[in-house]
Amino acid sequence: MRTILTRIAASAFCLAAALPASAQGVDVLKQPAFAAIAERFSPAEGLELAAHINVVMRQYERAIPMYEVLVKASPNRADLWAALAMAYNRADEPREARDAANIAITLAPHYPHFYLERGIAAFTLGQHADSITDLTHYLKAFPLNASAHFYLGLAQAATGDPQAGRASLLRARRLNPALAVSTDYYLGLLAAGRGQMGLSRELLARTQQAFEGSGLPIGKLAGEQLQSVDDNVARRIRAAVHESDARIAHVPGSPAAR
Repeated sequence: MRTILTRIAASAFCLAAALPASAQGVDVLKQPAFAAIAERFSPAEGLELAAHINVVMRQYERAIPMYEVLVKASPNRADLWAALAMAYNRADEPREARDAANIAITLAPHYPHFYLERGIAAFTLGQHADSITDLTHYLKAFPLNASAHFYLGLAQAATGDPQAGRASLLRARRLNPALAVSTDYYLGLLAAGRGQMGLSRELLARTQQAFEGSGLPIGKLAGEQLQSVDDNVARRIRAAVHESDARIAHVPGSPAAR
């Protein structure tokens, strides 16, 4: 079984790289390159190969029904349930992801990597304490997974522990610089919460610039948060000036005394 799975995974990555860019959004099963490789496998193994290729190509909506067929045929394979959970998470279906991950963990509770997808799903569902438990368990075995640290940081911040959240987000960014834009946004929010408006503005402005013109929601969110920071700073300045005027109102010649 391990040899077959290794061959399937290796073939999936090779095929995903070999398929033309126009294959994005096209049924992998109909690709000539896939047919040439799939004939080496059984029908079930070929379907698993196709599902893996779709995941590598980020076509999660196509991968999900394939994994659903596979788990129905082999319900005791925890790895397939975990793969289904991952696809559900990437397709923004956290409830289904949690349910699939629960089955994977029930079948093989000693495999810590199955806890990652359940932890991510729990965070998305607002179950932050459960998310922290699962992601911490996973990271004890796989401490270099940047995505796990990223979601752990978000969950920690959501449960009222911004210091731990900041440390986890910074660790995620160090492990995977590609996460810098996403982490900067949340680090900017945490900095604002600590009253570090200058740092917050710098991080949020960097995020807004990175997503400028992309049409993605995070670009708009960064802009809104940036405006909120500027408004907060302006309010603080006005309050400080008012307090200063009140303190010097009795001083002869001061503007406030006129």
